Parts: sequence; structure tokens; C-alpha cells
Amino acid sequence: MRTRVGSITREEARELKRRSEELDRRGGGIPHEVVRARWVARLGRELREMVRAYDGSARKARELLEAILVAEEEGVEGVAAVRRELAAKVNRLKRVA
Repeated sequence: MRTRVGSITREEARELKRRSEELDRRGGGIPHEVVRARWVARLGRELREMVRAYDGSARKARELLEAILVAEEEGVEGVAAVRRELAAKVNRLKRVA
């Protein structure tokens, strides 16, 4: 039972200790490069999902612009293709309106 904010139960403490000992036995955790590569890949997938969900609103356009800038800065592959896909979608939305 937790008694204050930020405290953990004895069971949670045992689990954390077990995980720590396991990582020590294996010689450390997951390399930073692996974590970053997974993060960059996930960022790319989320960016493509945002483009597919774009409805033409100014709010979503601002969110997309920010996401594209972050993706470019972080070195996500395929940002140019995502921009082209977004441009095609914007053109389609313009024709419908």
C-alpha cells in the first residue's frame, strides 16, 4: 500500500531490484543507439499517420508542420515522401472545397 506520492510498494521495489540485477548480469541495458533508432522509426510512422488523418484544418496543419520540422531535425527517413503525400492531400482537399 502506498503511503505518499512517489513511494512504491514492497512488491514494486522487489521487481525493480530484480530487473536491476538482471541488467547487471547482462552487462547493461539497451544501447542508446537502439532506443533512438526505435524512437525515430516510431516518429516516422506517427508522422505518416498524421498526414493520413489530416482534414484540412488550421490546427492540424500547425501540428503537422511542427511534426515535420522535428522529424527533419531528428533525421527521420522519408520526410520528403511524407511532404509530397501531404501536398497531394492538400491539393485534393482544395479541389473538393
